[in-house]
Amino acid sequence: MIYLVSNTPYSDNDIVWLNLCKIRFFNFNVNLSKFDAIIVTSKNSINALKFNSIAVADILVFAIGKATALACKEFGFTQIYEAKNSHGSEFGAEILNNLRDKKVLFIKAKETVSNLDIYFSQNGIDITVVDGYENLILYPNDIKKPEPNSTIIFTSPMNVRAFIQNFSWNDSYQAVAIGKATASTLASYCTPIISNSQSLKSCIELAKSLDNSWCK
Repeated sequence: MIYLVSNTPYSDNDIVWLNLCKIRFFNFNVNLSKFDAIIVTSKNSINALKFNSIAVADILVFAIGKATALACKEFGFTQIYEAKNSHGSEFGAEILNNLRDKKVLFIKAKETVSNLDIYFSQNGIDITVVDGYENLILYPNDIKKPEPNSTIIFTSPMNVRAFIQNFSWNDSYQAVAIGKATASTLASYCTPIISNSQSLKSCIELAKSLDNSWCK
């Protein structure tokens, strides 16, 4: 059996969705027109803009992943750079030189693993950081622990923490991680396989391709 631990459901009869986290958005006010560029590492950053009724502006957007880039487009941004690298540290190095001499806005989760904001600041980027949202762990009573020998897909470090706090770990599980930060959170429990693309679809395709006998 394949389980998806994600804030976002996925329509597939072969996948069991485990909703163990929820997003809480923070109130903030920014004028996008005062910036030259914005960094978006999750579609929740765009949802945070919507939550606060922030008006779109014609600025350059640097986005991780196809889903995030699509959310940027749907919000109304037109100058969207979709990163070649979908992992935090590589993404930072990829776009660094494009941010020089620009006033940059970064709307992020309250708690992150990659510390991109520190990386950009240390490299001389004029960056304003806004905590737009946070992930909160849920403890549902109506969700059963995945059976042994299941494949578990994790879409964020917080979803790993939520899973462990709800169910603990079984050594027979095989894990698929959406990115390197998520994989590093799993490292003390197993050796996960990292998806080549930071998307739910790619993670699910990878999970389905794995032999059920694979384990850590």
